[in-house]
Amino acid sequence: MQNDIVEYIKNKVSILDIISPRVKLRRQGKDWFGICPFHSEKTGSFKVDPGAGFYYCFGCGAHGDIFSFMMEFEKITFPEALERIANAHGIQLPKKEVTQQNPNKKSFDALETIKLWFANQLVTRPGADALAYLEERKISRESIEKFQLGFAGDENNLLTHLKDQKFSESTLQKIGVFSKNSLGKFFNRYSGRIIFPILDSAGKCIGFGGRIFGESFPKEIAKYINSPESEIYVKNQNLYGFSLAKKGKTREIIFVEGYLDVISMHQAGFDGTVAPLGTALSETQIEMCWKICDTPTIMLDGDSAGVKASYRWLDKILPVLQPGKSFKIAQLPQNTDPDSLIFNERVDIIKDALKNAISLSQWLWDGAFLLYPSETPEQKASIIKMIQEKISLIRDPSLKKLYFSEMKENERKLYRSRYRKSLNNDSKIHPVISADEKFEKILVVSLINHPYILDRVIESFTNI
Repeated sequence: MQNDIVEYIKNKVSILDIISPRVKLRRQGKDWFGICPFHSEKTGSFKVDPGAGFYYCFGCGAHGDIFSFMMEFEKITFPEALERIANAHGIQLPKKEVTQQNPNKKSFDALETIKLWFANQLVTRPGADALAYLEERKISRESIEKFQLGFAGDENNLLTHLKDQKFSESTLQKIGVFSKNSLGKFFNRYSGRIIFPILDSAGKCIGFGGRIFGESFPKEIAKYINSPESEIYVKNQNLYGFSLAKKGKTREIIFVEGYLDVISMHQAGFDGTVAPLGTALSETQIEMCWKICDTPTIMLDGDSAGVKASYRWLDKILPVLQPGKSFKIAQLPQNTDPDSLIFNERVDIIKDALKNAISLSQWLWDGAFLLYPSETPEQKASIIKMIQEKISLIRDPSLKKLYFSEMKENERKLYRSRYRKSLNNDSKIHPVISADEKFEKILVVSLINHPYILDRVIESFTNI
């Protein structure tokens, strides 16, 4: 029975063996304490009781046993947690307890085989130019291995290799790496490109991104191509870099735009960085990140497209806002992006942007006035109406009320700033001075600066 094996594993495996490799703990009496891995905190409110085989956080309320910890920390299902713990501690599961074979196992196996092939191509002769390009971009060998980057050569050896491994043509077409031309011949869609494997939250390869390297290529060729969506690859349910970010030491999620941005950010120490896969944020992606960090940061490129995208994401975020769960917005200087800033050794700019990130509620206001014309009262009224409509998307009644309250305060500040500006303009209007008054002032100043002329003008001066 499943309950029997679960209880056997719980009795056999100490909860400290599961948690201590993932959370730094210190002993206090019979219990152990550390920084909670499930929410941001500075004081250690995360308690582990080895005797009871139980953990509890006094800050966020997270609690459970070895299985619930593995499921939450690794973002995996119960059967996966059961199997991982059993395998790690040499416990043989009864056959009926082993998870059912995934119906997409062949596709996963093919993708893993292709990923390894691409990785080998990058560090051997076929990928020499691609590797040199990555090195020019200051992507380290460590990062290349961490993100399992590869190169797709032009030869047909990969297809031969896959057929030797008994992968069918239907499987190869299903995963989107190969297509058929008009003559019915298979060809590699990624040929000549640097490969960015896309992994799911458990670290399994589910697709690829491919980039033309170098800056000179025909305009009709797309710089990036990505795997088509399939049963195992759904864009809005995955994030590039997430399987690494959830294990990051910082426990801070940062959203950037592209593959190289993510890799450069990790390389610079921001190991919670992820990127959406060409889509706006979805509710699934938001929930994924909230499990790691209460307030992820959005830091898109510092161009108009990046600003517009980060404001457009509000339509996805606002409806699912929860008490204690939100986002921050970090603004980069105009026409910059994380990859270029790190390449030019300006990590300080990124740190400043993250340090000065503003709240989601403030970006709702500031972003609107940054993006849209607001010279006339009519334009300002239109922006305020738009903000009101966005706030109405919030489902939580208490949050909606607070957002409307903050918007009213911003309105008052807007009116006060216009009133002060009006007063400042009025203060620049000076009364008209008569000719006699001008003469008198000139004469007085002249006498102060040149008292020796007083004898010559004394009569005129006394007659004024």
